[in-house]
Amino acid sequence: MQYSLLAQLMARDPRKVVRFPDVPLDQALVSLQQLQDAIQELLGAPMPPPSPEPASIGSMPPVVPVPAVIEETPPPAEPAPLSEPKPEPVPTATAASESLDAVSGLLAGLATQVWRARNRIIDPETGEPREEMKKIHRHVDGAFETLAQMGLTINDWVKQPYDAGLPVKVLTFQPTSDVQRDTVLEAVRPSVIWKERLLQMGEVIVGIPPSAEEKTQ
Repeated sequence: MQYSLLAQLMARDPRKVVRFPDVPLDQALVSLQQLQDAIQELLGAPMPPPSPEPASIGSMPPVVPVPAVIEETPPPAEPAPLSEPKPEPVPTATAASESLDAVSGLLAGLATQVWRARNRIIDPETGEPREEMKKIHRHVDGAFETLAQMGLTINDWVKQPYDAGLPVKVLTFQPTSDVQRDTVLEAVRPSVIWKERLLQMGEVIVGIPPSAEEKTQ
C-alpha cells in the first residue's frame, strides 16, 4: 500500500509505518506545494469576528430622558390706539376777514389795470377807440364784461358832478372856468365796488368854478 507524502506527514503515528513508499520526485514536489498553499490559506485568512451577544435588559445603560424645549410664544402686540380724527379748524372771523381783504386787493388791482388799458385805447375827445388800437379794443371790452359778470363795478366819475358822498379821495381842487359846479375833471384811479362792497377808493381831481374875483381878473 502506497501513501502519499501528505498522508504520511499527517499521520497520527508515523512509527506504525514500517517503510516509506517510493514516491516520484515530481509528485512529491506538487504535494509539498499544495501543502504550503493550504497552510498559507489557513494562516492568511482573517478570523471571523465573534458575533455580538444580545445585550440583556439589565446590562443596557439607563435611558436619560431629554427635557423637551418649549419655546415661549411672545404675547401678541397690543394694537395701537386709534387716534381720534382732529377736527378741522374752524376759520375765525379774523382769518376770514384777512382772506377777503386779500381777494379784494387782487380784484381791485385787476380792475384798475383793465381800466387804464381802456383809457389808452379810447380817444377822450371822440369816445371811440383809436385807429391803431382797434384790434385790441374788443379784448379789453371782453375783460370789462367779464368783470361786470363777476359783480364788479368800475367807475372813475369823470365829467360827473362831485359830491362829498362819492367813494373817492380828492387829490386837489382846481379852479376851472368852463364848469358851473364842482366836477370831476380827471381820475388817477377808479372806484371799484364788488357786490355793494367798496374794494378801492377812487382818486380824482375836481374842478371848481372860479370865484368872482378870479372872473374879473
